[in-house]
Amino acid sequence: MPVRSLLILMLASVATPALALQPQDTLRDWSAATGADRDRLLQQLEKSSEGGAPRKDVLSCLNDAAGMSAHADLAISDVFMACTKQKPEDSI
Repeated sequence: MPVRSLLILMLASVATPALALQPQDTLRDWSAATGADRDRLLQQLEKSSEGGAPRKDVLSCLNDAAGMSAHADLAISDVFMACTKQKPEDSI
């Protein structure tokens, strides 16, 4: 019986989907997330913002920031807001 319970517990932990990426999550979470999770969160953030920079530029900005270890603990929503306000000439 204990082996069977352990097996069920192991299967349940593997079969349980990961929690969706949230705006308050960090860039470390962004780096570890799937492309689909990133896209879903980006759509959510775009709906709640006033827009600004083109989507591809915002995505590039988020990915660049996520690649910097010094920014790993920043909230995705904060970085998103900074990225949407950034002008292309600011990154040159």
